[in-house]
Amino acid sequence: MKRTYIAFVVLPVLIGMGYSVVGEMRNPTVSQLSREPSPIEIENPELLCFNETTGTLRASDTATACSAWESSLGYGEIEKPSTRPSELNPELRARFLAAQAAAKVDGFTLTAISGFRSFGHQRDLFNAAIKKYGSKSEASKWVLPPDISHHPWGLAIDVNYPYDAASTKWLEKNGYIYGLCRAYENEWWHFEGLSNPGSPCPAMLIDASVTEKS
Repeated sequence: MKRTYIAFVVLPVLIGMGYSVVGEMRNPTVSQLSREPSPIEIENPELLCFNETTGTLRASDTATACSAWESSLGYGEIEKPSTRPSELNPELRARFLAAQAAAKVDGFTLTAISGFRSFGHQRDLFNAAIKKYGSKSEASKWVLPPDISHHPWGLAIDVNYPYDAASTKWLEKNGYIYGLCRAYENEWWHFEGLSNPGSPCPAMLIDASVTEKS
């Protein structure tokens, strides 16, 4: 039976969603892991827990829960909730914050430029894309209508767009550790919770128009 262990790593206090972490990192464990990723399928994955106050990422001592002061990274692909949310999915948020902290160790800044979007905001973005690209089909390669997009479901994050593709490349390479994956070949900034933390990410799709994701 395979087991995967994540060592305790003390990180600085995180400011919050959409901001990079600050301060110096002294324990390089997560950093070393991220520099040489070796994704493998995990038969019996452990639940990863992230403490936003202390910046600690650890494997839970139970298979089902983190402590009350920690955020769970969850298992597997993050799925749609039964009702529309009003904020980013908490497991996706935890995955991003854990990855953001590890990226800081390696000298990279990850900023969530856009995450959860209201239905109306997504509709406005899609209409603007139609004007820009000339048709709904072309627009859908970059922005999906609100009834299809994953942003109004709180299941997608756009990272560092449109400026810092180099730092986002770190996330593309190492995001599988946290179950955070780049979704589309044409959008280097778009990430979703598409795999179990520690398992390989699925192959990227050509663009958003070929599936019900954005």
